[in-house]
Amino acid sequence: MRASLIINPAAGRGAGQTLGSAIVEFLAGLGIVAQPHYSRAADDVGLQVKQALATRADVIIVAGGDGTVHAAVNGWMQAGGGAPLAIVPIGTGNDFTKMFSSKDNWRAACARIAQAKPCRVDVGRCNDFYFANSLGVGFDAQVAMAANRMQWLGGNLVYGLALAKILLFQHRLPKVRVCHDGEALHTTITLISVSNGRSEGGAFLLAPDAKINDGLFDVIVAQGLSRLGILALVPRVLRGSHRGRPGIIDFKTDRLLIESEAGLPVHADGEIRYTDAKCLDIEILPQRLTVLA
Repeated sequence: MRASLIINPAAGRGAGQTLGSAIVEFLAGLGIVAQPHYSRAADDVGLQVKQALATRADVIIVAGGDGTVHAAVNGWMQAGGGAPLAIVPIGTGNDFTKMFSSKDNWRAACARIAQAKPCRVDVGRCNDFYFANSLGVGFDAQVAMAANRMQWLGGNLVYGLALAKILLFQHRLPKVRVCHDGEALHTTITLISVSNGRSEGGAFLLAPDAKINDGLFDVIVAQGLSRLGILALVPRVLRGSHRGRPGIIDFKTDRLLIESEAGLPVHADGEIRYTDAKCLDIEILPQRLTVLA
Protein backbone atom coordinates (compact mmCIF):
# COMPACT_ATOMS: atom_id res chain seq x y z
CA MET A 1 0.00 0.00 0.00
CA ARG A 2 1.34 3.44 -0.94
CA ALA A 3 0.43 6.16 1.53
CA SER A 4 0.89 9.87 1.99
CA LEU A 5 1.50 10.45 5.70
CA ILE A 6 0.71 13.91 7.08
CA ILE A 7 2.10 14.46 10.57
CA ASN A 8 1.24 17.35 12.86
CA PRO A 9 4.43 17.74 14.95
CA ALA A 10 2.57 19.86 17.52
CA ALA A 11 -0.17 17.27 18.14
CA GLY A 12 -0.30 15.78 21.62
CA ARG A 13 1.83 18.61 23.00
CA GLY A 14 4.70 17.67 20.68
CA ALA A 15 4.08 13.92 20.34
CA GLY A 16 3.92 14.25 16.57
CA GLN A 17 7.49 15.50 16.38
CA THR A 18 8.72 12.70 18.64
CA LEU A 19 6.78 9.85 17.02
CA GLY A 20 6.96 10.77 13.33
CA SER A 21 9.85 8.52 12.32
CA ALA A 22 8.58 5.68 14.53
CA ILE A 23 5.20 5.78 12.77
CA VAL A 24 6.86 5.63 9.34
CA GLU A 25 8.97 2.64 10.43
CA PHE A 26 6.03 0.83 12.03
CA LEU A 27 3.87 1.30 8.92
CA ALA A 28 6.70 -0.05 6.76
CA GLY A 29 6.71 -3.22 8.86
CA LEU A 30 3.03 -3.60 8.02
CA GLY A 31 3.63 -3.27 4.29
CA ILE A 32 2.61 0.39 4.02
CA VAL A 33 5.14 2.61 2.26
CA ALA A 34 4.46 6.05 3.73
CA GLN A 35 5.90 9.30 2.43
CA PRO A 36 5.95 11.63 5.47
CA HIS A 37 5.02 15.32 5.33
CA TYR A 38 5.24 17.48 8.45
CA SER A 39 2.82 20.37 8.81
CA ARG A 40 4.16 23.74 9.90
CA ALA A 41 0.89 25.50 10.72
CA ALA A 42 -2.81 24.69 11.07
CA ASP A 43 -3.52 25.67 7.46
CA ASP A 44 -0.82 23.32 6.17
CA VAL A 45 -2.76 20.14 6.86
CA GLY A 46 -5.69 20.93 4.58
CA LEU A 47 -3.35 22.03 1.79
CA GLN A 48 -1.21 18.91 2.20
CA VAL A 49 -4.30 16.71 1.95
CA LYS A 50 -5.26 18.42 -1.32
CA GLN A 51 -1.74 17.88 -2.66
CA ALA A 52 -1.75 14.24 -1.56
CA LEU A 53 -5.06 13.62 -3.34
CA ALA A 54 -3.44 14.84 -6.54
CA THR A 55 -0.61 12.27 -6.22
CA ARG A 56 -3.09 9.39 -6.33
CA ALA A 57 -1.78 7.72 -3.19
CA ASP A 58 -3.75 4.65 -2.07
CA VAL A 59 -4.53 6.26 1.28
CA ILE A 60 -3.89 9.53 3.07
CA ILE A 61 -2.86 8.91 6.67
CA VAL A 62 -3.16 11.78 9.12
CA ALA A 63 -1.21 11.59 12.39
CA GLY A 64 -2.54 14.07 14.91
CA GLY A 65 -5.47 14.92 17.13
CA ASP A 66 -9.00 16.08 16.46
CA GLY A 67 -7.82 19.49 15.28
CA THR A 68 -5.58 17.82 12.70
CA VAL A 69 -8.49 15.62 11.59
CA HIS A 70 -10.66 18.73 11.32
CA ALA A 71 -8.18 20.41 8.98
CA ALA A 72 -7.71 17.21 6.95
CA VAL A 73 -11.45 16.69 6.49
CA ASN A 74 -11.87 20.28 5.32
CA GLY A 75 -9.07 19.85 2.77
CA TRP A 76 -10.50 16.52 1.62
CA MET A 77 -14.02 17.91 1.20
CA GLN A 78 -12.85 21.09 -0.53
CA ALA A 79 -10.89 18.98 -3.02
CA GLY A 80 -13.92 16.85 -3.79
CA GLY A 81 -12.60 13.70 -2.13
CA GLY A 82 -10.68 10.78 -3.53
CA ALA A 83 -8.33 8.41 -1.69
CA PRO A 84 -9.64 7.45 1.76
CA LEU A 85 -8.46 9.15 4.93
CA ALA A 86 -6.99 7.14 7.79
CA ILE A 87 -6.13 8.47 11.24
CA VAL A 88 -3.29 7.72 13.64
CA PRO A 89 -4.34 9.27 16.98
CA ILE A 90 -1.56 11.16 18.75
CA GLY A 91 -3.58 14.14 20.01
CA THR A 92 -5.04 15.14 23.35
CA GLY A 93 -8.66 14.01 22.92
CA ASN A 94 -8.73 11.80 19.80
CA ASP A 95 -12.53 11.76 19.92
CA PHE A 96 -13.21 11.02 16.26
CA THR A 97 -11.04 7.89 16.23
CA LYS A 98 -13.03 6.53 19.19
CA MET A 99 -15.84 5.95 16.68
CA PHE A 100 -13.64 3.31 15.00
CA SER A 101 -11.82 1.77 17.93
CA SER A 102 -11.79 1.88 21.71
CA LYS A 103 -7.97 1.81 21.66
CA ASP A 104 -6.41 5.28 21.82
CA ASN A 105 -3.07 3.89 20.63
CA TRP A 106 -1.05 4.83 17.54
CA ARG A 107 0.36 1.32 17.00
CA ALA A 108 -3.10 -0.25 17.15
CA ALA A 109 -4.33 2.38 14.71
CA CYS A 110 -1.53 1.59 12.26
CA ALA A 111 -2.29 -2.13 12.48
CA ARG A 112 -5.97 -1.42 11.86
CA ILE A 113 -5.15 0.72 8.81
CA ALA A 114 -3.14 -2.15 7.30
CA GLN A 115 -6.22 -4.40 7.42
CA ALA A 116 -9.04 -1.91 6.99
CA LYS A 117 -11.33 -1.37 4.04
CA PRO A 118 -12.78 1.94 2.81
CA CYS A 119 -16.13 2.90 4.29
CA ARG A 120 -18.34 5.95 4.01
CA VAL A 121 -19.25 8.09 7.02
CA ASP A 122 -21.21 11.28 7.59
CA VAL A 123 -19.62 14.71 7.80
CA GLY A 124 -21.09 17.95 9.13
CA ARG A 125 -21.19 21.33 7.42
CA CYS A 126 -21.56 24.66 9.24
CA ASN A 127 -21.75 27.78 7.09
CA ASP A 128 -18.62 27.49 4.91
CA PHE A 129 -16.63 24.79 6.74
CA TYR A 130 -16.90 21.09 7.60
CA PHE A 131 -16.51 19.08 10.80
CA ALA A 132 -15.98 15.39 11.48
CA ASN A 133 -16.90 14.80 15.12
CA SER A 134 -18.74 17.65 16.82
CA LEU A 135 -19.64 21.30 16.86
CA GLY A 136 -20.16 23.13 20.13
CA VAL A 137 -21.73 26.48 20.92
CA GLY A 138 -21.37 28.34 24.20
CA PHE A 139 -19.77 26.82 27.28
CA ASP A 140 -17.92 23.91 25.62
CA ALA A 141 -16.51 26.27 22.98
CA GLN A 142 -15.24 28.52 25.78
CA VAL A 143 -13.66 25.47 27.43
CA ALA A 144 -12.00 24.52 24.12
CA MET A 145 -10.61 28.04 23.80
CA ALA A 146 -9.15 27.88 27.30
CA ALA A 147 -7.77 24.36 26.77
CA ASN A 148 -6.02 25.40 23.56
CA ARG A 149 -4.16 28.08 25.50
CA MET A 150 -2.82 25.55 28.02
CA GLN A 151 0.02 24.25 25.87
CA TRP A 152 2.03 23.34 28.96
CA LEU A 153 -0.44 20.66 30.08
CA GLY A 154 -1.18 17.30 28.41
CA GLY A 155 -3.90 14.66 28.63
CA ASN A 156 -7.54 15.02 29.59
CA LEU A 157 -6.64 17.05 32.69
CA VAL A 158 -6.34 20.12 30.48
CA TYR A 159 -10.08 20.04 29.80
CA GLY A 160 -10.91 19.78 33.49
CA LEU A 161 -8.80 22.82 34.34
CA ALA A 162 -10.20 24.75 31.38
CA LEU A 163 -13.74 23.91 32.50
CA ALA A 164 -13.05 25.19 36.02
CA LYS A 165 -11.56 28.42 34.67
CA ILE A 166 -14.57 29.19 32.45
CA LEU A 167 -17.04 28.25 35.18
CA LEU A 168 -15.43 30.60 37.68
CA PHE A 169 -14.65 33.59 35.50
CA GLN A 170 -16.65 33.52 32.23
CA HIS A 171 -20.09 32.12 33.01
CA ARG A 172 -22.51 33.30 30.27
CA LEU A 173 -26.16 32.55 29.38
CA PRO A 174 -26.82 33.93 25.88
CA LYS A 175 -30.29 33.93 24.32
CA VAL A 176 -30.67 31.91 21.13
CA ARG A 177 -33.21 30.67 18.61
CA VAL A 178 -32.81 27.07 17.45
CA CYS A 179 -34.81 26.00 14.39
CA HIS A 180 -35.10 22.40 13.23
CA ASP A 181 -37.71 20.21 11.54
CA GLY A 182 -40.28 23.01 11.42
CA GLU A 183 -39.89 23.88 15.12
CA ALA A 184 -38.34 26.92 16.79
CA LEU A 185 -36.91 26.95 20.30
CA HIS A 186 -36.29 30.30 22.02
CA THR A 187 -34.18 29.92 25.16
CA THR A 188 -31.10 30.93 27.08
CA ILE A 189 -28.34 28.36 26.83
CA THR A 190 -25.32 27.10 28.63
CA LEU A 191 -24.29 25.11 25.56
CA ILE A 192 -25.48 23.47 22.37
CA SER A 193 -23.67 20.36 21.17
CA VAL A 194 -24.18 19.13 17.60
CA SER A 195 -22.61 15.67 17.45
CA ASN A 196 -21.66 13.25 14.73
CA GLY A 197 -19.45 11.29 17.15
CA ARG A 198 -20.13 10.21 20.71
CA SER A 199 -17.63 12.21 22.77
CA GLU A 200 -15.70 15.44 22.85
CA GLY A 201 -12.96 16.81 25.05
CA GLY A 202 -11.51 13.32 25.39
CA ALA A 203 -14.02 12.03 27.94
CA PHE A 204 -17.33 13.92 27.74
CA LEU A 205 -20.05 11.59 26.38
CA LEU A 206 -22.38 14.26 25.08
CA ALA A 207 -23.93 11.92 22.50
CA PRO A 208 -23.45 8.35 23.75
CA ASP A 209 -25.73 6.82 21.09
CA ALA A 210 -24.39 8.76 18.10
CA LYS A 211 -23.52 6.93 14.89
CA ILE A 212 -21.39 8.35 12.12
CA ASN A 213 -23.33 6.77 9.29
CA ASP A 214 -27.00 7.32 10.20
CA GLY A 215 -27.44 10.67 8.42
CA LEU A 216 -28.41 12.44 11.65
CA PHE A 217 -26.87 14.71 14.27
CA ASP A 218 -27.41 14.05 17.96
CA VAL A 219 -28.13 17.50 19.42
CA ILE A 220 -28.00 18.50 23.09
CA VAL A 221 -29.30 21.87 24.25
CA ALA A 222 -28.39 22.65 27.86
CA GLN A 223 -30.59 25.57 28.80
CA GLY A 224 -29.39 28.37 31.04
CA LEU A 225 -27.80 26.58 33.99
CA SER A 226 -26.32 28.11 37.10
CA ARG A 227 -22.75 27.37 38.09
CA LEU A 228 -24.02 24.72 40.50
CA GLY A 229 -26.22 23.32 37.74
CA ILE A 230 -23.19 22.96 35.47
CA LEU A 231 -21.17 21.28 38.22
CA ALA A 232 -24.01 18.80 38.75
CA LEU A 233 -24.20 18.16 35.00
CA VAL A 234 -20.49 17.44 34.42
CA PRO A 235 -20.33 13.98 36.08
CA ARG A 236 -23.49 12.96 34.22
CA VAL A 237 -21.94 14.01 30.90
CA LEU A 238 -18.84 11.96 31.74
CA ARG A 239 -21.13 8.93 32.16
CA GLY A 240 -23.45 9.84 29.28
CA SER A 241 -26.47 9.95 31.62
CA HIS A 242 -27.42 13.62 31.23
CA ARG A 243 -30.27 13.22 28.75
CA GLY A 244 -33.73 13.58 30.26
CA ARG A 245 -32.49 15.75 33.10
CA PRO A 246 -34.20 19.09 33.84
CA GLY A 247 -32.92 21.80 31.52
CA ILE A 248 -31.56 19.32 28.96
CA ILE A 249 -33.24 19.07 25.55
CA ASP A 250 -32.04 16.43 23.11
CA PHE A 251 -33.13 15.55 19.60
CA LYS A 252 -31.87 14.12 16.32
CA THR A 253 -31.98 16.07 13.08
CA ASP A 254 -30.21 16.41 9.75
CA ARG A 255 -30.28 20.22 9.74
CA LEU A 256 -30.64 23.10 12.18
CA LEU A 257 -30.24 26.85 12.35
CA ILE A 258 -28.88 28.62 15.43
CA GLU A 259 -29.29 32.40 15.70
CA SER A 260 -28.41 34.87 18.43
CA GLU A 261 -28.04 38.62 18.72
CA ALA A 262 -25.25 37.97 21.21
CA GLY A 263 -21.98 36.79 19.69
CA LEU A 264 -21.60 33.05 20.27
CA PRO A 265 -18.27 31.21 20.67
CA VAL A 266 -18.18 28.13 18.43
CA HIS A 267 -15.76 25.22 18.18
CA ALA A 268 -15.68 22.46 15.57
CA ASP A 269 -13.72 19.33 16.50
CA GLY A 270 -12.10 21.36 19.27
CA GLU A 271 -10.92 24.09 16.90
CA ILE A 272 -12.28 27.60 17.48
CA ARG A 273 -14.16 28.74 14.40
CA TYR A 274 -15.98 31.79 15.78
CA THR A 275 -15.86 33.93 18.89
CA ASP A 276 -19.00 35.96 18.11
CA ALA A 277 -21.19 34.06 15.63
CA LYS A 278 -24.69 35.40 15.02
CA CYS A 279 -25.97 32.73 12.62
CA LEU A 280 -25.03 29.06 12.16
CA ASP A 281 -26.54 27.06 9.31
CA ILE A 282 -25.68 23.42 10.07
CA GLU A 283 -26.42 20.29 8.06
CA ILE A 284 -25.21 16.72 7.88
CA LEU A 285 -23.87 15.33 4.61
CA PRO A 286 -24.69 11.61 4.71
CA GLN A 287 -21.84 9.21 3.98
CA ARG A 288 -19.85 11.91 2.18
CA LEU A 289 -16.44 11.14 3.72
CA THR A 290 -14.39 8.03 2.85
CA VAL A 291 -12.22 6.63 5.64
CA LEU A 292 -10.25 3.46 6.30
CA ALA A 293 -11.77 1.87 9.39
